[in-house]
Amino acid sequence: MKKRSGLDRAIQLLIPPSLVLLLVVTIIELFYGVGKAMSIFIDIFDVYVIAIFAIDLYYRWFETPHLWKYVKKHFLDIIATIPFNLIFLGIEGLALIRALRGVRIITQAVKFARFARYGRLLRLVRFGARAPRFLRTRKYVKKGKIRKVQPHEKVMKKTLSFKVILLITINSIMGTGIWFLTSAGAKHAGPASLLSWGILSLISVYIAMCFAELTSMFPKAGGVYEFSKQAYGRFWSFVIGWTTSIAGSVTIAMLLLGALQYLIPIKYSFLYIPIAVLLILLFSLVAFRGMQTSTVVLVTFAIITLSAVVAIIIPGFFNFSPGNLDPFFVFPAASVLLAIFFIAETFFGWESAIFLAAETKDPTKVMPKALIYGTLIIAVLSFLLAATALGTIPWAEYANSIAPLRDLGGVHFGSTGGIIFAVLIFISVIGATAGWIVTAPRLLMSIAEDKLFFTQFARLHPKHKSPYVSIAFQAIVVSILVFVGAGSYETLLHMLIPLILVVYSAVMLSVVILRFKKPDVKRPYRVIFGKVGPIFTTLFMVFLLVMFIKETHSALDILRISAGLIAFGIPAYFAIELFYDKKYVTLRRNIMAKMSYQVHRLPLPSLTFNRLVNEIGPLHKNKRVAVFSSPLGSFARRMLKRNIKTKHIDIANVSKEELKIVRKHLPKKGVTTHLLRNISVPGAVKRIDAFLSFNDLGYVKNVPSFVKDVRKSLVKGGKFCFYMKYGVMNTMPNAILLGEKKKLAKIFKDAGLTFNYSTKHRGFRTEIYVVGKRK
Repeated sequence: MKKRSGLDRAIQLLIPPSLVLLLVVTIIELFYGVGKAMSIFIDIFDVYVIAIFAIDLYYRWFETPHLWKYVKKHFLDIIATIPFNLIFLGIEGLALIRALRGVRIITQAVKFARFARYGRLLRLVRFGARAPRFLRTRKYVKKGKIRKVQPHEKVMKKTLSFKVILLITINSIMGTGIWFLTSAGAKHAGPASLLSWGILSLISVYIAMCFAELTSMFPKAGGVYEFSKQAYGRFWSFVIGWTTSIAGSVTIAMLLLGALQYLIPIKYSFLYIPIAVLLILLFSLVAFRGMQTSTVVLVTFAIITLSAVVAIIIPGFFNFSPGNLDPFFVFPAASVLLAIFFIAETFFGWESAIFLAAETKDPTKVMPKALIYGTLIIAVLSFLLAATALGTIPWAEYANSIAPLRDLGGVHFGSTGGIIFAVLIFISVIGATAGWIVTAPRLLMSIAEDKLFFTQFARLHPKHKSPYVSIAFQAIVVSILVFVGAGSYETLLHMLIPLILVVYSAVMLSVVILRFKKPDVKRPYRVIFGKVGPIFTTLFMVFLLVMFIKETHSALDILRISAGLIAFGIPAYFAIELFYDKKYVTLRRNIMAKMSYQVHRLPLPSLTFNRLVNEIGPLHKNKRVAVFSSPLGSFARRMLKRNIKTKHIDIANVSKEELKIVRKHLPKKGVTTHLLRNISVPGAVKRIDAFLSFNDLGYVKNVPSFVKDVRKSLVKGGKFCFYMKYGVMNTMPNAILLGEKKKLAKIFKDAGLTFNYSTKHRGFRTEIYVVGKRK
């Protein structure tokens, strides 16, 4: 094949990130709307994308110089170069030509164009016009390998027993619903809302059974992300994981703000944000300390919650008045279904509990039991609470209560009882928040393990075995959400409902898909009617979504915001895939090399250079040295400045730009440069006395194979040093492995090399040194 020109190669690199940016601005325009200035910018950016597609098509013609074959192969790209937006602009511009005002067809076209450009229709039209361009991103959807054992399963300890996971499950699911929604049911169906509770309980138990089957098949920390990966593949599992992660963050912020608004009067609202952030940091610290500490905290909250519910139910039996339930149907029978929508949130939260599957003893048996029994317990308690409440307080009075459980506590125990139950409810809601803060980072950890997020987020703390980087990131995100949504508790709640319904629908359908796709996978628990029941359950989710749109004020606007948040997962997926793509890793290195060279900066401090020389030295004129991936050839250039002479230096790099700079500054004699397509040891590099590598262990695909090749290139007793450096966050693909000293030691010892591992912290920068010699 003919070598591509520089412009062609540049266009190939520009198209994918340009499409990601175009997708981002299109989502903003489609779901949130933009002003005129932003619209003009998008039009200009559109023209730029069309231009690079046109240039690409020009070069593709030389590869397929036959019209029919060319059109057949590139028809989508050809459609993608049609400037539909400019056509609309052109039609609108005809209005400026006064002579055409009398032509009815043109006048109608102008009206339509104006309506399309400034109305919502244009958003769809513009999106439709760009759709063929977005199809180009399909080639970057990777299939992905599904591992039988995820990295976290080898490290995390299985410490949670059935009783503990049952209490945590109850704590996770119970949330705010049981405290506030019994009055909502009464408001929309009166005493007949008890039927609503019964129907919802049956559906919820079935949903728990579906979660139970999936968890018994794949008892991993990823939860819904893991189920989706098995059923839908890499791309859609990321989108569902992304949606779940957003829903989790919104849930934490919503629960905190709801609890604080419930307990603290509105005149002290300035305290909401600092107290919420303090609680986030406190529970994040608990999560960081690992499951032993977290278990104590979460079980304590669960016991308090259950005690409070039982304490409010028992007196209800003694104060129960059957007359309060007569008449039973005070609204049309359809109101029973309407009430289900308003009380459904009581059972949201299964996804939080299953994130702990990897840390549960015998999870294939324990997790299904905990999910089903936990849901059954909540169903019974919710029904009894609703029944005793309606039997104690007339339904019309109870339906209008702002704080129903506090009022119920006042009836049973007097004014002091009302205050006590207000505090208990606050503690219960805070407990549900703590549950989410502890469990949710495991989702981000699992996504990062598959390199669908920065791999640093998959790291586990060596002592506490907690995903501490993900915990810290979650604390920052949720704190920002609390700050932004401090006065918008109801908006956060309404945003959450569509997100959760999408996630649950995906989980339900995955049960059916996996029954056909992976029928032979062992299922320690099987849900009844597994090929049909989840479909009807998904239809129930659709019903809830329809009711949400019908009954919620500004529901379509809220739905648009939620849909936009889900849609942003699509460009996020492609952005992270491109970030770890070999071509773009090399491109970033080339750009950094040029920037460093332009400012005459040698990216290797003297202190670091001295240590590296000590690790592979002493260096003298009889030694052969190989230096891999040294930025701008900085190591060899410093050797030249220090007048350190060697017999020969092999300099290898994947960056063409860096090698050009190296050749400018180093003599030709005694120096050989090697341009690498992949990080590997060229056959010409052999009988080396000293081997030095910069960051290669962080990027090489097959670390054991690379280490063995290094060993082959060394003479007996030859020394090596792998030097890695990163800033606040390690974004290298092998970031997890670099933190696992024991695993690295085994790789080097199996290759026949000695091994020594050390780290050095310089401000916000961390340096890793892996040194040794050939035995």
